[in-house]
Amino acid sequence: MSTIQEIAEAIEQLPVKEQIQLLNELPHHLKISADDAAWPKLAELAFAFWDNPDDAIYDTL
Repeated sequence: MSTIQEIAEAIEQLPVKEQIQLLNELPHHLKISADDAAWPKLAELAFAFWDNPDDAIYDTL
């Protein structure tokens, strides 16, 4: 079993509240800057245009 798999299994065993706490702290542990960690969330706004009933058929592709 790989270390990554062991870590993943340990995370799955955590209560949801602790998983959320870990998610917030993870960038620091991975030495990722707060700015770099924020980019994916910021990018979600660019895709809001496509969140409509006409394009919903493509959501399952």
